[in-house]
Amino acid sequence: MKVSRGFTLLELLIGLTLFGFVLGLLLGGFRLASASWDAVTSRTEATVNTQLGRNFTRHLLSQLQPLRWKKDVNQSIAFRGEHASLQAIAALPSQWNSGGLQVIELSVQTDEQPGLFRLVLRHAPLRRDSEQFIDGLDNAGEGRVLLDGLVAAEFNYFGSEKIDGSPRWQNHWGNNPQQLPQLIALRTADNEGGGVDLVVVPMIGKAACRWDSVNNRCS
Repeated sequence: MKVSRGFTLLELLIGLTLFGFVLGLLLGGFRLASASWDAVTSRTEATVNTQLGRNFTRHLLSQLQPLRWKKDVNQSIAFRGEHASLQAIAALPSQWNSGGLQVIELSVQTDEQPGLFRLVLRHAPLRRDSEQFIDGLDNAGEGRVLLDGLVAAEFNYFGSEKIDGSPRWQNHWGNNPQQLPQLIALRTADNEGGGVDLVVVPMIGKAACRWDSVNNRCS
């Protein structure tokens, strides 16, 4: 009569050890795959959000209106441009509050991460009875972040400082308050060594021109 032989304690311990080792490898691979998937998803979302932010910024800059502010002493065009910010009047989509013409501010601000910057949009309804067109921004709040994680960002303006002067690029627009710049550029750089220059033609009528990136000039 044969007697069935079971596992010894040593064999059982070896089997459990091997099983634990294999299980550890499987869990490690799962964690690595999960981390890789999360990284790819996060990167894709960041890329999509950046592209949407750039497209919206381009559209917004193309909608700047050359309106004269009646309360202004010289009835200047409602526009102020600096290297880190600009204020103007533009048409916003209907889903943004009531939509239509509003006073806007695009500004480069310090990001939550040290050494980085972000582009923030603030907007408010026009107050026709105010002395300056930007007065409506007093209660606009903190605004919405359009772009973030930027190593550098600045605005440049193409146009002439005088009515009959020669146009050129400059980082300030204030010497010629009777017209909008012919071109507005937002130059950015991200933390991966890349960057995109948005060059936009605002609504300026006959004085408008389009930027020729091949010949690097206004055509």
